[in-house]
Amino acid sequence: SFQCDACGDVVKKPKLNQHRNRCHATFTCIDCSTTFEGTSYQSHTSCMTEAEKFQKHIYQ
Repeated sequence: SFQCDACGDVVKKPKLNQHRNRCHATFTCIDCSTTFEGTSYQSHTSCMTEAEKFQKHIYQ
């Protein structure tokens, strides 16, 4: 799922194009906190794990 940076709505990936047409904003992946501009979210297919997210120093 992604969060719309304009309105704050949480949108699942299949609905992002439709939502983007309405808001014209960037989207942030809820799992890995990566922000995507334009339609670059379409190539986002995997995120870091919860362990990687909260224990970054171990994975560097």
